[in-house]
Amino acid sequence: MSEFVLDTSVAIAWYLPEAFSSRAREWRERLLSGADRFLAPTLHFWETANVLRTYVRRGEIPEALAREIYELHLEAPIQLAEPRRERVLEVALEYDATAYDAVYIALSLSKDIPFLTAERTTTPWVVRLGERIVSVRT
Repeated sequence: MSEFVLDTSVAIAWYLPEAFSSRAREWRERLLSGADRFLAPTLHFWETANVLRTYVRRGEIPEALAREIYELHLEAPIQLAEPRRERVLEVALEYDATAYDAVYIALSLSKDIPFLTAERTTTPWVVRLGERIVSVRT
């Protein structure tokens, strides 16, 4: 079984249409089958809620669907793990990432496991992380 840090961008594509949804859903199946284990910080669930709220606000999905997706996602077998808080700002500065992305990056670095993301491959921190990144965009 392999372990990965799960980015919210991938998880959202499990439920909503994105250009990379089919690839993201292959990873969901790997999680649900027990083939792989995903770790995420608590922030992951707050980000998921915020993305769903944004979709509702834009009128792209009904509120009932957002609630259903969120409840379903809360049941996903994702392991919670947190990086050391002292590292987040350091990682944000070093990798030219937002503090939010730095939480995931720091977790990936501290656990020495790949980071599964849908972030653009040209994003500076994705480029800097190199082979540590597993992208659903490719």
